[in-house]
Amino acid sequence: MHKQFALGDPLPQIRQLCKLFIGPRGAITRMHQDNHHAHAWLCQLRGHKLYILCSPADSKHVDPRGSAAQDGGRTREGRLDPLDPADRAQAQRAGAKLYATVLRPGETILAPDGWWHYAVSLTPTITLMCNFWDEHNLGGLHGCFSSQVSRAFDEARKEVVAQEAAAGRGAGLPTAAAAQSSEEERFPAPVPFRVVHAPFIYLRAQPNTEERMLATARTGEVLLMGSRRDGWLRTSAPVPGGGDCGWALEDGAPLKLGVLLERVVS
Repeated sequence: MHKQFALGDPLPQIRQLCKLFIGPRGAITRMHQDNHHAHAWLCQLRGHKLYILCSPADSKHVDPRGSAAQDGGRTREGRLDPLDPADRAQAQRAGAKLYATVLRPGETILAPDGWWHYAVSLTPTITLMCNFWDEHNLGGLHGCFSSQVSRAFDEARKEVVAQEAAAGRGAGLPTAAAAQSSEEERFPAPVPFRVVHAPFIYLRAQPNTEERMLATARTGEVLLMGSRRDGWLRTSAPVPGGGDCGWALEDGAPLKLGVLLERVVS
């Protein structure tokens, strides 16, 4: 991928996939899935660490409020705490299977794509972790790369707008924002919309093209929207990896882009 896009030496990006965790006794990594559908291996260099894993098939028991969504590894309230007796008993009664082991120095554990994992240091610990992809989950790596490119493009566009404004030449690129006085129309139930703009659209923290980017949605992806405000649609649930509901422009005419989202008619 780096060769195709002439990005030069891939080693700096590869190094970002590896992390060294150093923690005291009692340090906890809460139940989570890794970003971008990545596999992960964790090698214990020093100390003993308890790992508890759960299959993605049991997601609804691990995270009832967002069972199918990978949200960038964030930890939300409501997630299963496997060391809480009541939490664990409730999940197991519902049919969830929990797998536990204690990793010793020199041992490595693998957490495949989508597997929930939880860790607690039983002693002071040093752990080496690395994410990786294969033919099973390569789409996640493409998504990671696409997200980096789209974020860089957005930051560059905002810089051009700021420079044009500072030079007194007005906005150098078109922008779009909902009027602050307009009311938000809430839908009775989530409404599906399909992304029709290529290669992606932005999901932002507020209905304004100058607002922070939460994520992107690629062509053909279907988003469930919960409300509309002045030409912008708001997702009915938090954006994976963004933490908040995202706003997307429905019609890109103000940006000279045409229609961005179309309602899915069943």
